[in-house]
Amino acid sequence: MARQGGFYAVRKGRETGIFNSWDECKSQVNGYGGAIYKKFDNYGEAKSFVGQSNNASDYRSSDRFANSNISKPHSRRKPSHGLNAPSSFYSSLTPSPASASYSVNKSAFYSVKSINPEVESKIFNNWNDCQNYVKRKRGITFKKFEDQSAAENFINGISVHDYKLMNISKDTFESNYKHSNSVRYDKSMNVYCDGSSLGNGTSSSRAGYGAYFEGAPEDNISEPLISGAQTNNRAEIEAVSEALKKIWHNLTTKEDKINYQIKTDSEYVAKLLNDRYMTYDDRKLKELPNSDLVIPLVERFVKVKKYYELNKNSFKNDGKFQIEWVKGHAGEPGNEMADFLAKNGASRR
Repeated sequence: MARQGGFYAVRKGRETGIFNSWDECKSQVNGYGGAIYKKFDNYGEAKSFVGQSNNASDYRSSDRFANSNISKPHSRRKPSHGLNAPSSFYSSLTPSPASASYSVNKSAFYSVKSINPEVESKIFNNWNDCQNYVKRKRGITFKKFEDQSAAENFINGISVHDYKLMNISKDTFESNYKHSNSVRYDKSMNVYCDGSSLGNGTSSSRAGYGAYFEGAPEDNISEPLISGAQTNNRAEIEAVSEALKKIWHNLTTKEDKINYQIKTDSEYVAKLLNDRYMTYDDRKLKELPNSDLVIPLVERFVKVKKYYELNKNSFKNDGKFQIEWVKGHAGEPGNEMADFLAKNGASRR
């Protein structure tokens, strides 16, 4: 599980900025020639580091770094998707002076998207207030936009790339999966996902993944990780991916349809699917660590998300589907069951 604390500054990498997650920092620098990055305990020092000119200084990672996942806004990134925000989420604060690195003007909007149930999604019109709001919070992503509609799209999950990712046209998808009846489906189900690696980081490690379908034991998943490095991260990716595969099968083949909610203690996976995948083109997706698992993961998520969106009037969730991050090993029964299933899968490797 992730250890809290610290800021990971990337001065040179696939994307630059400040991250509170070694996992996300690693995805920007791993395999990137000449990457420059460093961990700081102080946010101001991290920001200064990113703002420096790229020189010959050599900064490398350490396996002791944690894997939480929060990113710093960067105006070059494309909008990503997340929660639907009611009007009350918008800040009424007036612009205030910003730091030297991020000048604020009348058209600047800072959108905060949260997968943390204790933190609201919100839009600010100045960087200082946004910075104060997100500091030391987990399960959030924030980004600067030049217009309010783009900031709203970031929170509301509006994407123009989803059908391309599924390799299907919008018309064909709607023709195949649009409900022809007016049945309302109100049944909900939590699906807890987890990965495990016995001896993680060693040459003899064995990984497995599990998914606990609350109230539907026939759908539970407990399998060894067959291919690739036997790491905890890969197992957590595969856990959510296989759960999505099962959910898609159930939604498209069973008469009684369910409002599924996936929960994972992998903040990296939650943010990848809720926020980050929209910022990556095909090339960047292929360059990500564990891309052999990440690409099908994203495709499966998009299919389920678009299915709910298309049939929003039929579901209690009103067409909103996202991955919820939960704190690991915090005594939540569903998460503990997923952990048990993952360890059981790893033991059979």
